Amino acid sequence: MKDEFEVDFYLYTRNSFSRVRAPKWNDVEEFLMKLRGNTGGVRLRIVPEPDIGPMNLAVSTDDGFYLLTLLECSESDLTVRSYWDKSKSGMEKKIQIYGDYWPERQLTKDFDLVVRVFKEFFDIGNVSTKLLN
Repeated sequence: MKDEFEVDFYLYTRNSFSRVRAPKWNDVEEFLMKLRGNTGGVRLRIVPEPDIGPMNLAVSTDDGFYLLTLLECSESDLTVRSYWDKSKSGMEKKIQIYGDYWPERQLTKDFDLVVRVFKEFFDIGNVSTKLLN
C-alpha cells in the first residue's frame, strides 16, 4: 500500500509548476480545481515508488478533455491503466492533447469523474478497474 504521496501541478499556458510533498486531500483537490478549464496536468505519486503495484495517477487536459492514466509496476513490466468509454463505438475520433492524438473513447469530459478517481487513489493507493482498466 502507499507510504506517502507527492503531487505535481502544471499549467502549460502559464508555464507554471508546483509540487507538494505529503499533501492533504485539500491540496490535491485545489490543484485539480485550478486545472479545470485550463491546459495542464496533475500527477499524484506514491513515494518512495513501490517495487510492485500502483506508482502514480495522472490527468492531462486540453480543450476540456481529460486523459486519466495510472502507472503500475509488476515483477516484470510497467502497465498503464486508463479510462475507456465502452459505450462509444464506431469510427475512432482522435483528440489532441499536448500534440499527441488520443482515441476519444480514452478521454472524458466528466470533471467529477476525474476528482472521484483521484480521491480513490489518494484514499487507498489504487483505483478500481471499473474506473480505469
